[in-house]
Amino acid sequence: MQIGTYARTNEQVFRGIESEPDFIELRMDVNHQIVFNEAKTALNKAGIPCTLHLPSDQNWKPSELSEDIVPYIDLAQMIDAKLVTFHSSLSSLLYSDKEIDTFLQALPLAYDTAKESGVTLAIETLGLYYAEMLMVLDEFPDLKIDLDIGHGQLLASRNRALAHIEHYCQNIGMVNVHDNNACEGFAGILESKKMNEFTQEELRKMAKICDKHLPIGDGSIEFSPIFAALKQRNYDGRFLMLCSDPLYFSKERDKFTDLWVKS
Repeated sequence: MQIGTYARTNEQVFRGIESEPDFIELRMDVNHQIVFNEAKTALNKAGIPCTLHLPSDQNWKPSELSEDIVPYIDLAQMIDAKLVTFHSSLSSLLYSDKEIDTFLQALPLAYDTAKESGVTLAIETLGLYYAEMLMVLDEFPDLKIDLDIGHGQLLASRNRALAHIEHYCQNIGMVNVHDNNACEGFAGILESKKMNEFTQEELRKMAKICDKHLPIGDGSIEFSPIFAALKQRNYDGRFLMLCSDPLYFSKERDKFTDLWVKS
């Protein structure tokens, strides 16, 4: 098992190293300011590997794979990222058929570029259903899953992570751990309006509002069944502590470890 933290700036990289994580994820998703050669030098000196999160729109608008992701494959290779995660517009809950088709047409280029460079790509779960994941993994069998437990709670009455673990555990390359109260918020919204009455733009806004990235225990996610499902299938890979501030990493690592043992 590897338990990691994340950084969006070099200062966070240096602070993270002091906590002695098993890995640090370098994230390019929200206002990142990383000088990658300096970050990699510091990580190499500390003997800590890294993963990389590629750019994504913070308003959850689809990223154009060929323009926004493919150019960073060389960067991932340069810093020897052990896993490279990207967001997708695959979810029919949040994106139109046209946006999904555009994503699927561009994915082979990103996938082939990564394979040729020896880079392991992972798709982060965000409202993905079983069939949508099956469609992608059938065509791109070497693609990994970045299983986001917090995202599994969005626009759902039951955490979707459980279904992904049941069917695709062998494809999981990393698990993102953070808390929220999304299921309760979603249930409250549905009391006044039916699901099919919302536009996809409204659903995206709701999901973003509910995606709080709280510390473990500050929300209502039941982590024990999810951890138990992972343990039952012998998952022993990466866990990324992804609450809103990486300063909390040491506390989150302790809470995670305690929950994992008890699950």
